[in-house]
Amino acid sequence: MTWLFPLYLLGGAAILGPILMHLRRRPPQNRVEFSSLMFLEAQTPMPVSRRRVEDWLLLLLRCLALLLLDLMFARPLWRAQSEAAVVPNKATILLLDRSASMQRGDLWKQAIAAAMQHLDQSAMTDRIAVATFDRELEWLWSFDQDKVSASTRGAVLKPKLRELKPGWAATHLGQALVQAGNELAIASGLNAWTKKVVLISDFQEGASLEALRGMIWPESMAVQVVRLETPTADNFTLSLAAKVDEEQTRGLLQNERGASFHRVRVSNSRDSQASDFQLAWESGSKASTPGYVPPGASRVLSVTGTAGTLRLSGDAWDFDNRLYIAPVQPKVVKIVFIGDEKTRDEAASPLYYLSRALQPSSTLRPELTVVSATAEQWPVDAEWVFISGSRPSAALEKSLRAWMERGGFVVSVISDGTSAQDLEALTGLSASAWKLGPSVSSDSMEDYRMLADVQTAHPLLRTFDDERMRDFTKLRFWKHRPLALAKDASSMEVLARFDQGDPAILAGKVGKGRVILLTSGWHPADSQLALSTKFVPLLFGWFGAAGLEQKSSTSLTVGDVIHAESATSLMTPEGQTLRLKPGGTIRAELPGIYSVGKDRLIAVNVAAEEGRIAPMDLAKLRELGVPVGEGEPQGKPSARVEDKQRLAITEQEARQRAWLWLLGALLVILAWETWLAGRIRPSQPQPTFSAT
Repeated sequence: MTWLFPLYLLGGAAILGPILMHLRRRPPQNRVEFSSLMFLEAQTPMPVSRRRVEDWLLLLLRCLALLLLDLMFARPLWRAQSEAAVVPNKATILLLDRSASMQRGDLWKQAIAAAMQHLDQSAMTDRIAVATFDRELEWLWSFDQDKVSASTRGAVLKPKLRELKPGWAATHLGQALVQAGNELAIASGLNAWTKKVVLISDFQEGASLEALRGMIWPESMAVQVVRLETPTADNFTLSLAAKVDEEQTRGLLQNERGASFHRVRVSNSRDSQASDFQLAWESGSKASTPGYVPPGASRVLSVTGTAGTLRLSGDAWDFDNRLYIAPVQPKVVKIVFIGDEKTRDEAASPLYYLSRALQPSSTLRPELTVVSATAEQWPVDAEWVFISGSRPSAALEKSLRAWMERGGFVVSVISDGTSAQDLEALTGLSASAWKLGPSVSSDSMEDYRMLADVQTAHPLLRTFDDERMRDFTKLRFWKHRPLALAKDASSMEVLARFDQGDPAILAGKVGKGRVILLTSGWHPADSQLALSTKFVPLLFGWFGAAGLEQKSSTSLTVGDVIHAESATSLMTPEGQTLRLKPGGTIRAELPGIYSVGKDRLIAVNVAAEEGRIAPMDLAKLRELGVPVGEGEPQGKPSARVEDKQRLAITEQEARQRAWLWLLGALLVILAWETWLAGRIRPSQPQPTFSAT
């Protein structure tokens, strides 16, 4: 219960009046002349200290009447629990930064001390929620928990805070503020409360604020910042300068002497007092590399080595001084070419160009095996089969079809010796669906065909979807096999045609596998495809569409997801083995080298932005609309909120009309008091005197 005009309650002191009046006894005022008092007994008057109340009921009625009158003017108001939000209580979210930059010095101890101080200063009627953040926000204590167990808030939260340690992920400060603001906005029962976010962080300038750009911060919500500081800002940051690109066929750069090396970037904090550093591999006997970077600058260096842990020294903080580099591990793709092994070194043969185009890259390592056309089968672990100019035997053709239905990929060139029956055995379509014409050859160098109507949106040709790769005007075909499909051959797609309309590339599904048909070969006798810049991208585009590329990078940052793919186990840098389902994922929580399966290593490093430890200017937050205040929070709600609170109370009191019931009770009490006073003190008759 509350009061609309609580000052009227001071009028309750008026009940002292009836009490004093009942205690005061006035002596008789009438004097009666009497002849003689000698025959009367003298009585001693009762002292004032021994006077007592004789009419208790009358006294209580008079006091109750005064109290009811007082309460009526104070206007009482009964509020339900759901309506308690009209009272300006406080709802607070404590946000603790536990990113990698909080590993410095005693920053984390300062953060825990600041959080506990706010918990101690909070009242039992306040609402408190506590969360930690780095790349993700994690709730330790929610508003719902606090509503039910506010009395145990300190006993539960303080042990949790003492057990916490800072992590290694990046600082997504903007995202944490957005989530906290949304939580304050949607929390039930807090509509008219004073809301604030207490942000405890080192506020280093590398923190991400991008999420705040789309946030409209409410007027009734404030942000109190608690900035944590260290005595020194000397810090170098070590990171990779660039990712491995395709022109580095083995994922490593090589200097003039042929030694492998990596490009790394060393950045110095703008407030740093240090400028000299040393770089060295943690394992091995290689000498350290000295360097110099002035404050606020960065420098790219080339460090000789293949893989391992690169260590930097020379600054005050060690949390970002290690760079983990995993060895290059391209995925092995086993490819079979059906033909003659002797033609591998013949410049006019298809095998000659295919073997030289299938060079290792940063993601794939093709292994080409030649199988004779007269063989009965090929290695069961093959993933791709190329057929050009050699017709497989019946036994090989049968096993080839069964292997393809289980998920294999076949690329076949339709040459002069290819019949409709061969295509039926390969694709499963009846021979009547294929209408093959005799090969068409150019009579001169000026008579050639070109590609037209290339379906670059198809997954098998998506490599050429880039505008820089769509130019096929320099690609000429001297010979091709005309082909037409029946209307019922809808399972085959034409991916490209020649300029006169004949199909050039066809593709279709066979069971779980796929077949690709070329009506012209890639060797110089048929076309310029093998000599053009399109051949290698075409082959590796096919491998990518088949899901054979190493999709996930071998260098990640803490907080990224590691894809297990076909592996069932993962070993963390601490040596802990985790069992995973094939195709499962896990989030990297520590920097170091992770081992996925038997032969795949992944390097996980601290985000380079965490090394930018110079203090952030809080004006950046204000520019993004965040109502930032340092020190004590903004404790009073806005005038608009106060008006809403006052209006809500007035409307609620008008609906209840408790004063009307008090007025009725007062009238009843006064009537009862009047009747009782008349019964207790009847009028006394006046004395009469007669002459003697």
